Amino acid sequence: MAVVQSIATDSPGIALEKRGITLRSIILGAGTAAALCVWTNYTEFVMHSAALVMSNLPMSAFLPFVFWVFINIGLRAWFPRIALSGTELLVILCMGWMVGNVPAIGWTGYWMGTVTAPSYYASPENGWREAFFNDLPLYLLPGPQAVEWFYNGLPPHTPIPWGSWFSPLLWWFSAGISVVAMGICLTVIFRKQWEEHERLTFPLATIPMDLTDGFNQPGRAIPALFRNPLFWLGFLIPAFVIGWNIIGYYNPGMPRMTVFDGYIRKNVTFARQFPPYSFRILPSLIAFTYWCNLDILLSFWLFGFLAPVKIGLMNRTGFSVGLHGQLADPTQTLHIESHGALMALAIWSMWVARSHLRDVFRRAFSPDRSEDPSEGLISYRVALLGLAFCWTFLIGWLTAAGEGIPLAICSVILMSAAYFCVTKYLAASGFAYIFPSDVHGGTFIKTLFGTAEMTTRQLTAIQLHNSGAFIGAARIMGMPMMPHYIKMTHGVKSRYRLIPSLWIAFAAGAGASFAYVLNLCYAHAGMNLRTYTLTTGNTRAWDALASAIDSSNRTVPDPQKIGVWLVGAATVLLLSALKTWIPRWPLHPVGLAFQRTMGPMAFGFSAFLAWIIKLTVLHFGGIGLFNKTRPFFLGLLIGYTTFIGVSAFVDAIWFPGQGHWVHGW
Repeated sequence: MAVVQSIATDSPGIALEKRGITLRSIILGAGTAAALCVWTNYTEFVMHSAALVMSNLPMSAFLPFVFWVFINIGLRAWFPRIALSGTELLVILCMGWMVGNVPAIGWTGYWMGTVTAPSYYASPENGWREAFFNDLPLYLLPGPQAVEWFYNGLPPHTPIPWGSWFSPLLWWFSAGISVVAMGICLTVIFRKQWEEHERLTFPLATIPMDLTDGFNQPGRAIPALFRNPLFWLGFLIPAFVIGWNIIGYYNPGMPRMTVFDGYIRKNVTFARQFPPYSFRILPSLIAFTYWCNLDILLSFWLFGFLAPVKIGLMNRTGFSVGLHGQLADPTQTLHIESHGALMALAIWSMWVARSHLRDVFRRAFSPDRSEDPSEGLISYRVALLGLAFCWTFLIGWLTAAGEGIPLAICSVILMSAAYFCVTKYLAASGFAYIFPSDVHGGTFIKTLFGTAEMTTRQLTAIQLHNSGAFIGAARIMGMPMMPHYIKMTHGVKSRYRLIPSLWIAFAAGAGASFAYVLNLCYAHAGMNLRTYTLTTGNTRAWDALASAIDSSNRTVPDPQKIGVWLVGAATVLLLSALKTWIPRWPLHPVGLAFQRTMGPMAFGFSAFLAWIIKLTVLHFGGIGLFNKTRPFFLGLLIGYTTFIGVSAFVDAIWFPGQGHWVHGW
C-alpha cells in the first residue's frame, strides 16, 4: 500500500524555497561521504564499537543524515538564510548512501584482507603456494614486501609503498566503476516500470522525504513532525534503552537492558536438531518496514520462520541432496532452492516489464528524441549502450583474471540478476537486510555444474570474483540506492546534477576509505587492529580454494541439486502467478529467495512485529489510523539512530579501543 501524503504542514513564518540539487548540497554530500567512510573505518578498526555497515541502507549513511537533520533545525532557528532545504538534505543522504557499504566490513576491509592474504598467510601447512600461486593474477595483488609491511607496520622513516598498490587499485576500482555504471543504467531503464506501472512503495525513499518535508515549506523553525508528541514517544523508547546502557559503561555492575541485543543472544532452540530461531528486535527495521506492503512482510517473516523448520526436518529424517561424495547439507540445500527462487524473480520481473522494455527499445532508437522521457537523467539510448559496455567490460575483466569467456558471461548474468532483484525488492519492501545466497554467481556454478572440468586458473578467478574483494560481500554498494535517489528528487530543479553527484560521492568516499585504512595499517600494523577481515575472514576464501583445487574434492554436474534449484524457481513462478490471478492473494514469493540468509534469519521476528502491528492498525483504523501512527515509527527510527551516534561518541571520548556493542547482527 503506497502512502505518500504528508504527515503535517507548517504554519507560515520562515520562507524557504524548494531548492533543487544545488552545488552546495553536492559539496556537503561529498564531504559527508568522505567523513562517514573515515569514521566508519575508525569505529570498526580502532574503537571496535558499533557495526555500521550491516545492510543495504547502512547506519554509516543514515546516521550522518540524521545528524544533518538536527543541524538544519538549528540553522532554521538561528540562521534561516543558510538553512538547507529538504531536497538538499536528501542529496546529502543519497551521496552518503552511495558509499555507505564501502568502508570497514563493506568493500574496503574485505578487499584489503583478500588481496593481501595469499602473500602473508601462505605456509607449508595450508599448501596455498603449491595449490594456486602459479595461477594468481598478480596484477590484482600488491607485492610481497608491501604486504609484509601492511600487516607488521612500516620500518622507521620508510614511506608507504604506494607504487605496489597502484595496479591492484586501478583494476579493482575499474570493476567497481563498471558495477556502479551498470546500476545507473539498469535503474534508468526500469524507473518508469517500478514507479508508474508496478507502483513500488519505496519505504526507504518515503521515510527520508517525510523527515525532510517540513524543510521545503514555509513555516516555523521546527517542522511539524518534530513537534508531534507521537514522534517523541517513539523517539524515547530506544533512547531510554540505549541511554540506560550508556550509563552502564561507567558502572559495569549496573544491569543492562537487553531488549535490542544481537540475534545470537536472542536465539531460542525449540527442538533437537532444529536450528535456533532468533527473537531479535531491531527498531530501525520495524520502522522502515512499517511502510511495506503486508504480503511482502508476511513473505519475509513466514519463509524466515519455515527455513529452520525445513532444516530441522531434514536433519531428523536424514534427508540429503546430491550425488555420493558431494552431498549438500540442509542449509546448503535451502541456499540452492533460494538461488533458483531469486533467478525466477528476475525472470518474472522481466516478463511483467515486457511491454515497458519494448517501449524502452523503441524510444531509445527512435529518430524523434522528444520521445525519450529521461527527465534530466541519461537517455534510454545511453542507458542501453552503457549497460552493454559495462557488461562487456566486466566479462573482459573476469576473462583476463582467468575465468574464460563462457564462465565470465554466466557470472556476469547471475551477478546482474542478483543485483537487480535486491534493488527492486529493497524499493518494494524497505527490508534493508536482503542479501542473495550467492551474490556473484560462482558458488551456484560450482555447486550445480561441478568443478571437475575447471582449470586451477578458472577456480582461482572464480574465487577472487566471489570474494568480498569484488565490490564487497553480500551487502551491495551503490546500486540499491539509485532508484530511491531518483524517486526522492522527482520534479526538482537541476536534476541533471544527479548522476555527476553519484560519481563525486564514489570518488570522495572510496578514495578516503582506502587511503585511510592503508595509512592506518602501515602506521599501526594491520595485525594489531584485531578485525575480522584482516585476521580470519581473509583466509577462509583461500582455504576453500585450496580445498576445491584438490583432485579428491572435485565435483561433477549434480542432477539432484539442479532439481532443487528448479523447485525453488517453480515455486516462485507459481506464487507469482497466483498473486496475479487472485487479487487478494496474501503471500508474495520474495521471501523464498532470501529464506536462510542473514536478513530473515536475524530479523524475521522484527518483520513479524511490523507485520502484526500494521495488520492490526489497518484492520481497526484503516488508512487514517495508519497515517496518524506514522510519526511514532519515524520517532522510533530517529531515536534509535541518534543514540547509536551518542554511544559511538561516548566510546570515542571516554573508552577508545574498548568499544561497547550497540548495533549489529
